[in-house]
Amino acid sequence: MNEDVKKLFNEYEKLFDALDVAGQARFFADSFISAGPRGAIAQSKDEFLKMAEQAAAFYKSVGQTSAKILSIEETPISNEYSLVRAHWAATFQNTEMKLMEFDVSYVVQRMGEEPQIILFITHQDEQQAMKELGLL
Repeated sequence: MNEDVKKLFNEYEKLFDALDVAGQARFFADSFISAGPRGAIAQSKDEFLKMAEQAAAFYKSVGQTSAKILSIEETPISNEYSLVRAHWAATFQNTEMKLMEFDVSYVVQRMGEEPQIILFITHQDEQQAMKELGLL
């Protein structure tokens, strides 16, 4: 794995674990796309930051206690871009620490001083998974 990309995800994992959604914003390009089973949206980093506090409050309200990358794999697309697939696990207070595992794919651009995420795709329906765990 490219060392810059490895560093990005090591730091991103720590911030996601700490529910520091605003801190995660630095890893995203000024404009990026987020997608999942419910559709896709293009947004700016500023729009992301406006929603960051709401997102952190939501994860706290459902009792998220930790988040960790269990495995990660990078596939180069070109000299400037890579596809990174991360297999995550999160724990929640009300689930007796049962892991909620999920996959996210990221397209990472390596053109500036630090790599940036320009696209991420969640593979599972987060709301449905949380309902199944009794969190919603």
